[in-house]
Amino acid sequence: MRGLATMAVEAATGEGQGAAARALRRVLSVRWVLYVAGPITMLGAWQYASDAFATKQLFPGPSETFRAFARLVASKQLALDTLASLRRIGLGFAIGSISGFLVGLTAGYVPLVRHLLYPYIHFLRFISAIAWLSMALLWFGTGETGKVALITYTTTFVVMVNVMAGVASIPVNRLRSARCFGATEWQIFAQVVLPSTLGYFFDGARLAMANSFATVVTAEMLAAQSGLGYLILVSRQWLAVDEIFVGIIVLGILGWLTDRVLVSLTDNRFRRHRLRS
Repeated sequence: MRGLATMAVEAATGEGQGAAARALRRVLSVRWVLYVAGPITMLGAWQYASDAFATKQLFPGPSETFRAFARLVASKQLALDTLASLRRIGLGFAIGSISGFLVGLTAGYVPLVRHLLYPYIHFLRFISAIAWLSMALLWFGTGETGKVALITYTTTFVVMVNVMAGVASIPVNRLRSARCFGATEWQIFAQVVLPSTLGYFFDGARLAMANSFATVVTAEMLAAQSGLGYLILVSRQWLAVDEIFVGIIVLGILGWLTDRVLVSLTDNRFRRHRLRS
């Protein structure tokens, strides 16, 4: 009897696992169908709208845009402009993220520093980096320094505010538990506060990255001889709308890829540091 009962339980368990596996496969199949159907539908709608547009030169379709893409790749212009924009974004984003993380961590953990910096942080973060563009041109000229400075500015405050919010969200009981086990203030900072804010840091970095892309395009349109923003500006002057679409699409793809990298870091490497209620 015991053997029959065991076999029945194993059979039921196997059937349950098989049903779960089949349900998972169905969900994944539907998801992949949507992933494929979405872009195909968008491209079809884009081509139809282009064919129906009064002046096709002002609204080229996917085929014309792809030909422009191939032309820019063959001339190496797209690669040069893409690398120029990525270099500016990468440098400004790195400087701004590190600065915002360090200042936000310190301000969030040390009340004196927080009260000292609070009005300046919340004053400057509402001023767009584009508002400083004229001053950047006057102070730094049309070189790389001004563009990197603007990206650093737009990155710093987003990361800083997120990290400060992360420090403030640490449960009091977690800090009390560390003190009860004899942890020093430095140990609490290094082993409790710092890891607990990493998730907030990467969330802020994702928002800051979007701001960096927006800022670099505007800066390159007004004061640059290379970059995707410059490509879009020059293409507009020559009424090359297909090349404008190429610049816009490349910006979107680059932004999506960088966002996926940050999401992967947050979910895979730092998930264990997420605060739990």
